[in-house]
Amino acid sequence: MKKYMILAVAVGMVAGGCESGATIEAESELASLRQAANTYHQAASAKDARAVVALYDDDAIMVPPNADLVEGLEGVRGYRFGFIETPGVELEFEIMRVEISESGDIGWTLSIGEITINNPEGPPGRDVVRDFHTWKKQVDGSWKVVVDMWNSELASGE
Repeated sequence: MKKYMILAVAVGMVAGGCESGATIEAESELASLRQAANTYHQAASAKDARAVVALYDDDAIMVPPNADLVEGLEGVRGYRFGFIETPGVELEFEIMRVEISESGDIGWTLSIGEITINNPEGPPGRDVVRDFHTWKKQVDGSWKVVVDMWNSELASGE
C-alpha cells in the first residue's frame, strides 16, 4: 500500500510539473507585454515623447477624454501629450492587469497612474488616470499600442 501511495504522489508531482508548451509560451508573452507596458510608463514618466511615440503602431488610435480621436502614427506624433509638455508634472504608474488573446497577437493592459502637478505658488495638484492600452504583437515579436484610452478619476470640471 505504501508503494502505491508513493507512486501516486510521484506521478502527481511529475504530472503537475509538466506544463504544456502553450502555457509556458503564454506566460512568456504576458511577461513580454508587461515589459512593453513598463517601457511605455518609464518613457512617459521621463517625459521622453520620442520614446513614447515609438511604442505606438502605425495604425494606432488614441481616444483622449473629451477630445477628438487621434488616428495613425502621424496623429500620435502631433498629439499634445500634456503630461510631457507641462513643467512640474510627475507620473507614477502601476499595471493592474495584463491579458493576451488566445491567438497571442493582441493583448491589453490596464494601468493606474498617479499624476502630481507641482505648483511653485501653492500645493501640488493631483489626479489619478486610468490608462487602457490594446497592444498588437509585431512581426519582430515586440508589442505596440494600437488603441490608447484614458480618463481621470476626478469628477468632470475639477
